[in-house]
Order: sequence, then C-alpha cells, then structure tokens
Amino acid sequence: MTREAGDIDGMNPHVVKKGAEETDGDFVRFESTMYPSSVDAPAARSLSHEPWGLDNDFEHVHPTQEEHWTVVAGTLRVEVDGDERTVSEGEEVTLPSDVPHRHYNPTDRPIRVVWERRPAFRTEAWAESVYALAQRGETDTNGVPNPLQIPVWIDEFPEETAYPTVAPVAVQRAASALIAPVSRMAGFKARYVRETADGSP
Repeated sequence: MTREAGDIDGMNPHVVKKGAEETDGDFVRFESTMYPSSVDAPAARSLSHEPWGLDNDFEHVHPTQEEHWTVVAGTLRVEVDGDERTVSEGEEVTLPSDVPHRHYNPTDRPIRVVWERRPAFRTEAWAESVYALAQRGETDTNGVPNPLQIPVWIDEFPEETAYPTVAPVAVQRAASALIAPVSRMAGFKARYVRETADGSP
C-alpha cells in the first residue's frame, strides 16, 4: 500500500531500527524521512524536523563502509560512479564502499527510506551527532554545519564520515587532524545527543 506524504509527516523522522550491538557490529539500520528536493517546498513545512546531513545531495564516498537503501515511500534518486538510477517504493540499492555516489529525494514531497551501513563501526553515534546538531538550529537551511565542525567529526569518526569527493580522503583526514584542535577550542564538539537540552553527550 502506498503511503501518502501526510502519513510520513507524522512519523518519527529518524530512528535506529537495528543497532550495532544487535548485529555484533555487522551493520546498523535506520529508518528516516528525507526532505523534498527543495526545503522551501510546501510539503516541507509540515515536517517536524530540520534538514540534516541525510538531506544533502553532494557526491561523497565511504572509504570502508557499504551502504544499502530501501525505499519505503516515495522515490529516491541515486548516482553511483556517474551512473544514475531511480529507486521506487519497495525497491533496494546497494552502494559499495570507496565508490563516489550521491543520493537524494528528487520530488517535491517527503520520502521514507531504510538505510544501512556495513560494517556498523560507530555510525549510530555519528548519525545522532549530525542529526542533533541540525535540530539545535546550528546548521544552515540545507542542514550543512559550520565548516569548522567538519574537521572535528572527521577526526572523531574517520570511518563513518561521508567524505565529499572534492579532495582525496587521506588529504581530508590529514587536514582535519590539524584543524580539529582549533575547532574544539572554538567550542565545536564531536558528539551531540538528541535527548539532552544542551546537546551534551
């Protein structure tokens, strides 16, 4: 049965379906709502959460993690190493590690997806931090944080970070190791938690 956008609006925007402890670190599984292609689309106004990293459509790579997506409601667009495909409701797609890709909602309605990372590593903590920072209002309208935040995350979560393809991963990691101490002195943290008022772990 096809879900309407109104049904999606009332759902928890981001939940852990299976954690690393349940899978012995084999994978972690989330279910999330993705914003419409434009955050200004009328359907976006009813969503209960702010856009975050999942809603960005930039090309990136996961050096050591495979990603698996299942569309629960709506349509997902995926580009893998230059090849583009549309993933419809009930369909799945696997994105191999260390291969440039991007994924985004191409429609003007929110969509619902289940996504996994294999192996799990510390993806739950990384995703929670990225999500929580956006919900605190500390990202722009597309869910992109202050540039000084990124080196802290890369330094803390080198395996879990989605690396933009603008520079080699090794270069981004080396630069982040130098910049992260400065970012931390400026008040940027690696961990942000949804349940606490001030975002402290």
